[in-house]
Amino acid sequence: MRRVIVTSPSTAKRVLGLGVAATEIDVIEPGTDPAPLATGSGPGPIRLLCVGTLTPRKGHLLLIDALTGLRDLDWRLTCAGSLERSPDTTVALRRRIDVAGFNGRVRLLGEVPHREMAALYDSADLFVLPSLFEGYGMAYAEALARGLPVLGSRAGAIPDTVPEDAGLLVEPGSTIALAAALEHLMKDADLRARLAAGARRARTRLPTWEDRACRFAEALADV
Repeated sequence: MRRVIVTSPSTAKRVLGLGVAATEIDVIEPGTDPAPLATGSGPGPIRLLCVGTLTPRKGHLLLIDALTGLRDLDWRLTCAGSLERSPDTTVALRRRIDVAGFNGRVRLLGEVPHREMAALYDSADLFVLPSLFEGYGMAYAEALARGLPVLGSRAGAIPDTVPEDAGLLVEPGSTIALAAALEHLMKDADLRARLAAGARRARTRLPTWEDRACRFAEALADV
């Protein structure tokens, strides 16, 4: 190949490991649509929002397991993302939710139209997605664009996407670490507010699609 275009510095390192020369790699992160700041849920349960297709890599089963030990806290979880990509994962997740007794606290919405998705982001208090790997992490960027505090993992490109002052990133695949971070964030409103402030700062640095298209065109012109 004469040129390789990747979506993050983390992915660039993985491609370097395949023997591609650094001079043949361009890093062009995806753009993010501008969005209004989330207003939050107000009084009542803490609203957790998870956005991602139900596949093993996204860590939904880890999330339910982590929440099992936090049933005494007042929270609700909404999961938006295709239920069709990995039917086995969807079946296992529904079973796990049922066994935990969370049918009234966890919603699996499947794919959600754009307007309804915007409303879900707006009413959320915390974005959580414990992915086991991401080549970039567009859902994290969308959460930052709305000024939401983020809980994720230190997997793949997520640390490239989520600044330290905008979210907590835990060990990938660790239910214990995820549960501890969830408990900390749900109990500490000041921490959520500080991370939300970091997300609002980060949103101003998110690249636009127009800029990314120009960068992509430049890379192709070089070839």
